[in-house]
Order: sequence, then C-alpha cells, then structure tokens
Amino acid sequence: MIKVVSSAICGSDMHLYSGRHPYAKLPTTVGHELAGVIEEIGADVTKFKVGDRVCVEPLIACGHCYYCQRGRYDYCETLRLKYRSGSSGYADYYYAEERWVHLLPDGISFDEGALMEPLACTVHAAMKARIQLCDSVCVIGDGPIALLLAQLSLAAGATHVYVLGILKRNLELAEQLGCIPLQSGPDAVQEVLRRTQGRGVDVTFEAVGVPVTFNQAMAVTRKGGRAVIFGIFEDEFSTKSLVDAMVKEIEVVGTSSYCWDFQRGIDLVSSGRIDLKSLITHHIPLNEVQKAMDIKKSPGEEPLKIILKP
Repeated sequence: MIKVVSSAICGSDMHLYSGRHPYAKLPTTVGHELAGVIEEIGADVTKFKVGDRVCVEPLIACGHCYYCQRGRYDYCETLRLKYRSGSSGYADYYYAEERWVHLLPDGISFDEGALMEPLACTVHAAMKARIQLCDSVCVIGDGPIALLLAQLSLAAGATHVYVLGILKRNLELAEQLGCIPLQSGPDAVQEVLRRTQGRGVDVTFEAVGVPVTFNQAMAVTRKGGRAVIFGIFEDEFSTKSLVDAMVKEIEVVGTSSYCWDFQRGIDLVSSGRIDLKSLITHHIPLNEVQKAMDIKKSPGEEPLKIILKP
C-alpha cells in the first residue's frame, strides 16, 4: 500500500472530465500519475520495504496472453489502467502489485516522481521515432507532453528542435530548454520549411490531437521522414492529409503507452538530461480538485502540470 504524496493531472484526465475520452467508460475514478511512500507490503514482496519512496506504472496486464508472453505488456489483450479498476492517484492511498512499482532515487522529488508516467510515455515515443545525431525535429504542441518530447529529442542528438505552439509562456520555456519556438499557424509551417531549405524535418511529433495539427505534421515532415502521432483525437477528420504521407512516403507511427520505459525515464532525470521541475506550475490540495480542473481548462491560466497534494 502506497501513501500518495504527489499526484499529477494528465491531459487524458481532462478528456475524462469533459466526458469526451474516446475509449474510457464512465463513470470511473481518475488519476494515474503519482508518487508516494510505501506504508504496507504483502508477505511475498521482496524488492521493497516500508518507507521506500516510489512511483508506479498504473497498469493491469494479464501476463499470459500472446503479447505479454513476448514481453510487450503494453499490447496486452486485456490491458487496463489501474484507475479504471478503482485504485486511482486522486486519493490518499494507492494499491499496486510489486512488478509495477519503481524506486525513486534520493535526488528525485515526489513531484518529479509523479511525472515519471508521462515521461515514460514520451520516452517510448522518442524511441519509436528513432532520432539520430544531427536530425531535425518538429514538435507540434506546447503542453507538457510536447515539451518532454522536445527535451528527449535534444537528448537523443537532434540539433534543431522546433516547437510549434500557441501559449507564450510555454514557448518561452521551450526556448529556455534549447528549442526553437514558433507561434503555431500557416506561417510556422512555412518557417520550418524555410529553415530546412524546403525539405521539412526528419522527425515530427504530433502532440495535440486535432485535424489541423495532423495536417501540419504531414506538411513539415520531409520525404521519407517519420511522423509520430501522440495526440488523442476526439473528432473524426478528413484523410486528405494522408495523401501527403503517401506521396512523400512518410512513415506514420502511432504511440500511446510505454513498455520497459519507466526506468529509462528515471535514469534520464537522475542524469540531469531531462528537466521535470520546470513543467510544474501549480500545487493544489487534493480536496480542491474541482478548482484544479477549472484551472487546467482555463485559457488564461496556461498551466503545464498541476500537482495535487493529499
């Protein structure tokens, strides 16, 4: 049993909050980004002890299906998020099986530990993108996921990382992190093409999930490049932009979760290659979660990551 110390609000939580999550069934408990302290352990637990600082993978995988037997638990035929089974991060306590728990090094705070889940998702996406030394990368979006993807692109060896977004503060942070910020829109697409001599970038990450940004992703990716789709699309849209993918032979890659990526994320933060602290903009008591949700959806607040404190 884990005493929750920090729990973060995810963008997918907002889809649940609005009732527009494309595949989650309502009603449900909410919260899957968390860190805390172990207060009780089962008789068979051998890797952890009471008092350990930990973060968790909020998954339930069967362990015996076709994919689990091949080490791809993220493809499990019955994969579920833990919160959909009643144990969520928006609570005082969280129950987890030993195999889903990860020890936090002393140099990583609970707040950072709560962000290991989205970091693991982006590590998985970055690895699927196969970024090489001196690649150019475009990240479409300026939210927490986008800024993590931008940092990982730099860590992987990209020399030019363009971040297309709409929020001034987030774009300023992108610049502080070493990226090239561009105000999203047709002019930004043309600017990326201009800076790449008309070719487009080697790798694009779509991290918004609306038709116009999918079109932008196809437009800025070079012939033979890769476009990694991370955003959650609530609405149907025209497939006309897929003509670009066909003509330019763009490799369109989907990504949605993680598999053996948590420890990689912990190591990246421990080594100083990834900055999670700069993404945290608010701390709000758990009993004011309604206020936190209102802030998250308020355009004027421009929050990145909100940490809930039980």
